[in-house]
Amino acid sequence: MSITRMYPRRSALAALLGLYLGLWLAPGAAAQAVAADTIITNARVTTLDAAKPSAEAVAIKDGKIIAVGATAEMAPYRQAATVVIDAGGRRLIPGLNDSHSHYLRGGTSFSAELRWDGVPTLRQAIDMVRVQARRTPDPEWVRVVGGFTPWQFAEHRLPTPDELSAAAPSTPVFVQYFYSVIVLNKAAIKALNLTRDTPEPVGGTIERDANGDPTGVVRATPDPGIFYSLLAKLPKLEPKAAANSTQQLFQQLARFGLTSVIDAGGGGFTYPDDYATSVHLVQSGKLPLRVSFYLFAQHPGKEFDDYQAWIKNNKAGDNLDQGREHGFELEGAGEWVLWKAGDFENFRSPRPVQDAAMESELEAILTQFVKARWPFRIHATYDESISRILTAIEAVNARTPLNGLRWAIDHAETVKPANMSRIAALGGGIAIQDRMYFLGDDFVTRYGAAAGQYSPPVRRMLKAGIAVGMGTDATRSSFNPWVGLYFLTTGKVASGRTVLSKDNVLSREEALAAYSVGSAWFSQEETVKGRILPGQYADVALLSADYMTVKAAQIRQIESVLTMVGGKVVYAAGEYAKLAPPPLPVEPAWSPLTMFGSYYQEPAPRK
Repeated sequence: MSITRMYPRRSALAALLGLYLGLWLAPGAAAQAVAADTIITNARVTTLDAAKPSAEAVAIKDGKIIAVGATAEMAPYRQAATVVIDAGGRRLIPGLNDSHSHYLRGGTSFSAELRWDGVPTLRQAIDMVRVQARRTPDPEWVRVVGGFTPWQFAEHRLPTPDELSAAAPSTPVFVQYFYSVIVLNKAAIKALNLTRDTPEPVGGTIERDANGDPTGVVRATPDPGIFYSLLAKLPKLEPKAAANSTQQLFQQLARFGLTSVIDAGGGGFTYPDDYATSVHLVQSGKLPLRVSFYLFAQHPGKEFDDYQAWIKNNKAGDNLDQGREHGFELEGAGEWVLWKAGDFENFRSPRPVQDAAMESELEAILTQFVKARWPFRIHATYDESISRILTAIEAVNARTPLNGLRWAIDHAETVKPANMSRIAALGGGIAIQDRMYFLGDDFVTRYGAAAGQYSPPVRRMLKAGIAVGMGTDATRSSFNPWVGLYFLTTGKVASGRTVLSKDNVLSREEALAAYSVGSAWFSQEETVKGRILPGQYADVALLSADYMTVKAAQIRQIESVLTMVGGKVVYAAGEYAKLAPPPLPVEPAWSPLTMFGSYYQEPAPRK
């Protein structure tokens, strides 16, 4: 399938503009050439431009791409002040764009978290807890808040409370597996004051022993509300450390080749108060990636009021980053626009059934969005939920036409062809994630291997003409986008099981497009970023290994060695390290990042 067919909504005007720029700035047009700020040469360039799918050099001026072609063709753009970067034959791709994430919330606690992302055995994970417990001062906790799955471990299981208690006898430990299970050690049970008299949480279960005492296992059955409430009780980083923490997370995103993210808000993360850390970093020029963000309703039963206040005081599309075009934009509403519409993605529990009164309340909220021209996106895991949500959208559209307003379904693991047709007819998109890489074994255990083959049915979505963007749902999931690219192109999940059907996996180019220009659709930026094309933003990543040719298993180990946003280097490593921004020391000093980093790396072989 061609990239043009995958994303048919690229406007004719934008296409003509790109063609005009391409001709005006075409290599060889020396009389018209301008001096480039930067030229990248000797690269294997994947452009995602159907007219010129590959190249070996790129010229950049004022944050935008001005020429793409052969290395020799860059001569007219090279002058004394031009910085020339030799890619050494490495693969250069458009910067990745995470279409669904929670990085603004996750950033404020990132440095306090012990990350098990990519750790191969439970034994090693527990050893990390043991070491970090000795380094963690009172009253802080050792916390593993997502980024892993028990299926990645050789043991294929979660730790037990006793194992965590043995590793950390006196330091509280909190381990969260997505929105399914929390495991606590004895010190954490005591710190949270969980006793035999503690009532069962709404939608959750506290596992108890024969005496009725909490064992340390808390389950969402299926409502994760108890998870939010328990997390809220953990110590928070001081504002200065929270800002440093957010910078550390975004540096890691750049390390993996991300240049843009779309943030979907989150429970317990209220606008504008809880966004103050990110806004301060943006306004001081310290948030390196482009960010679009949606506002997540915080008060069950009062969602209409939340949005009414936000719409009154804010305009969708406002850019809070005055120093950079498309820098930090309020995009719209979502993903949780109505709590009654929620269907929790906890595949260890049965599918939840939405409230009977959901549609009428959702219609009132959506009408508000359409009238205010606020793009929106709605969390929906299951086809049954999507059917009801679409009924509400169709009813609103009949009375107050969408007229091209951008909207999307988030997740959609089990969406069926009939509902895909309804989404396409309404001009909607679908943002998919790598959740099945982490949760696929849970899904197959409950729903069967046949159902897993088309969860999500990404090939059918594309065939239906729907805009599809790829993302992580991090930080409860891992922030490594290459895990998702591996899943989309192989159909394999963390345990090694092949889940997706062969006719439901994508080519490497198609998967890359979903993670770049596809995701840009969800922030209305598909004509300015996501391709390596004259006139587009110079958001690119030079890779540690050739994504287009390496063995499939190696895709998960790919990183960027040079990431640029708007032509500015925001991350560099190895032979390009001298181009990197100055290193930022980690705060606080006891942070797990200073001992373990943020993502597991195999030990270097002994010489």
